Amino acid sequence: MRFKWNGERRGYRFKDKDKLCDAIRTMLEDEGASPGEVHATTGVAAQTVHNWTDGPTRMPQNACVMAVTNIYGYARRDVLDKDGSIVPALVKLRRGRFDVQAEREAQADYWVKQGKPKKKKRARKKKANGHA
Repeated sequence: MRFKWNGERRGYRFKDKDKLCDAIRTMLEDEGASPGEVHATTGVAAQTVHNWTDGPTRMPQNACVMAVTNIYGYARRDVLDKDGSIVPALVKLRRGRFDVQAEREAQADYWVKQGKPKKKKRARKKKANGHA
């Protein structure tokens, strides 16, 4: 049997937004995190996080979602619905409260370390045959 195109992606049946956007919104509300705090701790742009929750993004990229959820101690555990559709869900694995200040300091230390100038390379000897 051939697949009949009905104007939607084959594996996604959402009309407005992917259900993962709702799971992200719920996770951020539970953590009390604003898009600015998410940007400060993960490096994902604040506008991207805002677009997931309230903006026009219909289906977020998995790499960015995993960057945010892993920092806050969540893992993705999708659930199979009664009608056979997959419902994305996020489960908290880390106990305790997330320390935003400690994570910001760790992020700042990382960027300071990355910004150090590299050692200068030694100049190559010129070849006797005139070629560089």
